[in-house]
Amino acid sequence: MPLKLLVANRGEIAVRVINECKKLGIKTVAICSEIERSALHMKLADEGYCIGPAAPQDSYMNKDVIVNAAVITHADMIHPGYGFLSESNEFAKQCEQRNISFVGPVSRVIARVSDKFSMKQIAASLQVPVLGGYVVRGVEEALEQAHEIGYPIMLKAARGGGGAGIKAVYEDGELINAFEIFQNDRYTKLFVEKYIENARHIEIQIMADNHGNVVTLGSRECSMQIHNKKVLEECPANRLSAQKLDELYTDSLKLAKAVNYTGMGTLEFLVDDRGKHYFMEMNARIQVEHGITEMITGLNLIHWQIRIAQGDTIPFKQDDIKLSGHALECRVNAQSLGRIDGWRLRNNEARFDHALTDALTLTPYYDSMLGKLISYGSSRNDAIDKMRTYLDDLQISGIETNIGLHKKILNNECFINGLYYTNFLNNIDELPHLTDYTGELQPAGAEVSLPVHVKVRSFSWARTFVESAFRDKGVYKEA
Repeated sequence: MPLKLLVANRGEIAVRVINECKKLGIKTVAICSEIERSALHMKLADEGYCIGPAAPQDSYMNKDVIVNAAVITHADMIHPGYGFLSESNEFAKQCEQRNISFVGPVSRVIARVSDKFSMKQIAASLQVPVLGGYVVRGVEEALEQAHEIGYPIMLKAARGGGGAGIKAVYEDGELINAFEIFQNDRYTKLFVEKYIENARHIEIQIMADNHGNVVTLGSRECSMQIHNKKVLEECPANRLSAQKLDELYTDSLKLAKAVNYTGMGTLEFLVDDRGKHYFMEMNARIQVEHGITEMITGLNLIHWQIRIAQGDTIPFKQDDIKLSGHALECRVNAQSLGRIDGWRLRNNEARFDHALTDALTLTPYYDSMLGKLISYGSSRNDAIDKMRTYLDDLQISGIETNIGLHKKILNNECFINGLYYTNFLNNIDELPHLTDYTGELQPAGAEVSLPVHVKVRSFSWARTFVESAFRDKGVYKEA
C-alpha cells in the first residue's frame, strides 16, 4: 500500500517536505489555517485541509485536530517540520497511540532532550563540558544565584527554543524584569547560568537510525544573531582546529547515544574566545539551517529523515561522509507587514528555499522568514562572493526585508575574516532600527483589511499590537 504523509507545518519547510515526498512516491496531506487556504504548500500537496483559525494555537499547534486529520485522511506518517509541534513529546505520543509514524524521535526521547537542564546533567555525567547552571523557583532565588555566579548571567527557560526563553542579564533590575516576563509567558522551569559575552554558537548535525547507527554530518557556525535569533549561518564552522572539531563530534555522539536518539538531531555548543566549548542543548528536529549541511555533504537530510522514520538503516559509515566546500545561508526575513507585489531571483545557480507566491499577504501570526538563500563555493571566500551576487539578484517588492542587512554583513571586514561572535550585530555600525507604528488607526466601524503595513520589531510583537489596538477600537474580531 502506498504511504501517505501529513505535513504538520506551513511555509518553506512544508513545501520542501512535500516536494521530497513526491520524489519518494509518497502521497501528501497539507494543513492550513483559515487565512492560508491559497498558500503554496496547499497547492502542491495531494490533499489539503483547513484545520482552524489564524492563531497558531488554534491551528498549527492544535495537536488533537492535526492527529485527527491524519486519521481521517489515512496518513501513515506525520512530519512536524521545525517550530510549532516539532519538539512536542505530547504530539509525538498522540501519533504513537494512533499508530502513526512520527518523523522524528519517539516521545520519551523528545521529552528528555527538550529539558535543557536535564540534558546538561546528562552531559556533565559524560564529562561533556557545560556551564554551571541552577534551577530557580523564584526571583529571590534567581538573584541569589546570580550574585554567586556573577553578572552577566543568562536566564533560560528549560523548554525554550529558537531563541525564545533566553535572555542575557547584567544587573538585578534586569533580572527582576526578565523573570516577570518569563513567568507571564508561562515559562515555569527557569535556570540561570554564566553568560559568555564573546561566544560562538556552534552546531553539530547528527543522523541516527533505529538500529544503533549514529553519524555526524559536520559543523555549522550560527553566531550571526540578533537577540538570540539566527540571521546567517555557515557550514562548516570556520576557525576551529581539527582537534576541537573532533572533540565536538565525540561529545555529540556521546550525548546522542546516551539518550538513544533517532532521526535528525542537532547538538548546540558555545565556544568561548579561548577555544573552550560548552554544551548548550540538543534540538530534536530538523533545523532551519539544514540546507547548508546538505550542500557540503551531498546528502538530502529530509530524504533520510523520512527513510529513517520508515525504519531504514543508514547505509553508510562515518568514514564514507566527505565534507567539501563551504556554504552560507541568509535568512531573508520580512520587516514589515503587507502584501508582496512580486518577487524574482535572477540567478539560476542560487538555492532559495521558500514558499513565496505573487500577491502573498504577510500576516502577524507567523514567523517573519520569507525564505533561505543559500550559496555554495569551493572556499569560504567563494561562497561569500556568490552570496553577494545572489542578494543583488533577489528582488522582493511591496514590503521591507532584511536583504540590506545581509549585504552589510557580507561586506563587513570582521565577517569576511571570520572574526565575529554572537554579540556581533549588537555593535555593527548603522544597524537598521525598527520603529513602532505611529500611523492612525481606522475609526470604530470602519472596514479593516489585515494586515496593515507597519514596521515591526518582531512578528509576535506585531500580532499583539494589531490585535490589542484594533480590539480597543472596536473593529477587531477573533478569527
